[in-house]
Amino acid sequence: MKSATSSSKSWFYPTLWKKNMARFWPVWALYGLVWLVALPLNLMTNYRISGSWSGLDEGANYFANYTVLEFAGEPSVILSAGFAILAAMAVFSYLYQSRSVGMLHALPVKREGLFLTNYLSGLSFLLLPAVAVFGLALLAEAAKGCLNAGALGLWLGCQVCYALFFYSFAVFCAMFTGHILALPAFYAILNGLATGLYMLVSAVLRQFVFGFSGIDGVERAALWRTPVAKLIDKVGATQEWDEAGAVVLAIRFQGFGYALVYALAGLVLAVLALCLYRRRSLETAGDVVAVSWVRPIFKYGVGLCAGLAFGSVLYAWLGWNLPQGAWTLLLFMLLCGAMGYFVAEMLLQKAFWVFQGSWKGCVLLLCAMTAATAVMELDLTGFERRVPDPDRVVSLTLHGPYTAPYDDGRAVRLDTSDPELIRLVTELHRAIVEEKDAIDRDRSHSGDWYGDVTLAGGTVLRDIQKAGSVQLWISYDLDTGAQVRRRYDDLFLTADMLADPDSAAARLQALINRPEVTWYGYFPADISGWKLVDAYLTVTDDGQQWAENAEKYGEEYADRYAEEVQAGRAAVPQEGWDDLLAAVQSDLKAGRIGRRYLLDDAQRQTNCYYNDLELTFYVPEGQAAGTETALAADSTQRANRDRTHSVTITVQKTATDTLAVLERLGLAGALVLRADLP
Repeated sequence: MKSATSSSKSWFYPTLWKKNMARFWPVWALYGLVWLVALPLNLMTNYRISGSWSGLDEGANYFANYTVLEFAGEPSVILSAGFAILAAMAVFSYLYQSRSVGMLHALPVKREGLFLTNYLSGLSFLLLPAVAVFGLALLAEAAKGCLNAGALGLWLGCQVCYALFFYSFAVFCAMFTGHILALPAFYAILNGLATGLYMLVSAVLRQFVFGFSGIDGVERAALWRTPVAKLIDKVGATQEWDEAGAVVLAIRFQGFGYALVYALAGLVLAVLALCLYRRRSLETAGDVVAVSWVRPIFKYGVGLCAGLAFGSVLYAWLGWNLPQGAWTLLLFMLLCGAMGYFVAEMLLQKAFWVFQGSWKGCVLLLCAMTAATAVMELDLTGFERRVPDPDRVVSLTLHGPYTAPYDDGRAVRLDTSDPELIRLVTELHRAIVEEKDAIDRDRSHSGDWYGDVTLAGGTVLRDIQKAGSVQLWISYDLDTGAQVRRRYDDLFLTADMLADPDSAAARLQALINRPEVTWYGYFPADISGWKLVDAYLTVTDDGQQWAENAEKYGEEYADRYAEEVQAGRAAVPQEGWDDLLAAVQSDLKAGRIGRRYLLDDAQRQTNCYYNDLELTFYVPEGQAAGTETALAADSTQRANRDRTHSVTITVQKTATDTLAVLERLGLAGALVLRADLP
């Protein structure tokens, strides 16, 4: 029914605006109180010009120059998002009761004017307190002698942008429902729907599609459609410190452009909300979904999301007792999808008995889910079988798995444009694809992954790893500019597979043990400017602590804490540092040290000593302190600041040059093979 409100031509009604401000004062008063406490009162009561007061060592200048900008980031985003929905629920609450909506639209006012007045009323709940707090904060900073109008202006600008977007988005959501409790639910769900749906679909695709890594560009697009997360990630203050990390050199505010983009999007949403309001039927008050063409989207969307989310949860909880695989997951998804569909239908029809008239739509949803599963599981698109032509690959990145020994080279990562390495990686990739069926079958392997191994001399090694699984990610950059990515989370392997040179497991182990690959686990390409300033060899107590633990607590306890038998470190004499470094580099380049093992097997136990070399370097200013491939960014930044970097590398039996230097320095006697420990 269209309203009869067409007599007045005004686009704004001051009386209604004043009534909204007076009626819903707790919303804007509470919002203003929060910022009043956070900014001017906080400055006046807790900060002084310098020194410390009330246990706080930051002065008022620090507050005015940094804390204000810090508040413009995450705290402002969260507060704006929360109070925006409260404001929208307040000023548009009349839409959700038949009596109030009929009475208000019977008045001689335009729909456009009614919408605009209520829209501006709610927006005033957020903007007017922010302006008032801005003015009070200016006075407080002036009184403290730390006036920074620019920082406060940025804070106010962010409040305006956030308010425009989140409030407009809340009003936009309000136009789709006739139930006041559905409004905050829709608002919260739609704020995180894009990222949540992407994560759900990706998780399910990893079950269905062998090697699935992600969908190019979709993750970034999903983050843009998750405004709270995007703004928290991009908007905020950063500090630039001196090399010692003691003095702040500069404070910068970043991300205001993102806030402006969302503000413009908010204006667009406000216009769309007005269009919906003009066509809104008054009889939809009380309906969960008030727009007719959205109703099928709602019920099919709820069914799909319920199937993906709750089906995955049930599969994780109950699927261990059932055959593992995509078809078992599909059964749970179909069950949960049907339940979600009928629950949505109940909400739409405001009744519990909805099966007779809506079962056909449910069948359609379940058939679509089954067809999509079949396409993915049977690889009808050829996605799983696709391996790039090595001649078309410009560069690639490979990272994973974690390997033994557990020194600084344990995390394997390779960034290369070397044609030979590219060829080897594509051959490895092709072998993985060919072994897909065996890998899928072995995912449910329930045998003993550890056991005793008897060496040729009769020595028995206990609890040696015989099977395991590794993770591998591959990303190809093609000459067309395209990118091919694959992610394999559970590549099962055994000692027998490693013994077969044509198997994927053996190819992977051979690849990660090429000298040019192992080198980057410890050092960058060029360490000519590095200077060795300290060197140690970790030493053990020859099993004495293990024997004591075994006697007191049993062998199982002793084995569990066997890694803790290292008693200390033996310093390498300074006169031997250069020779030791040259020997380590020589062995690394020849593949005699740094050898990686996919299984903690007998070969690893008989080749690796229990001893590690710990080398500390002085790094020239401006030079990368860690490897570009193996070290995390924060570790590199910290090392650049400290200008020292340590490398830990396990001594191995095949490292002839390194062992010769240790022998000459009188340290070889401290070496203990892992296989020789009790």
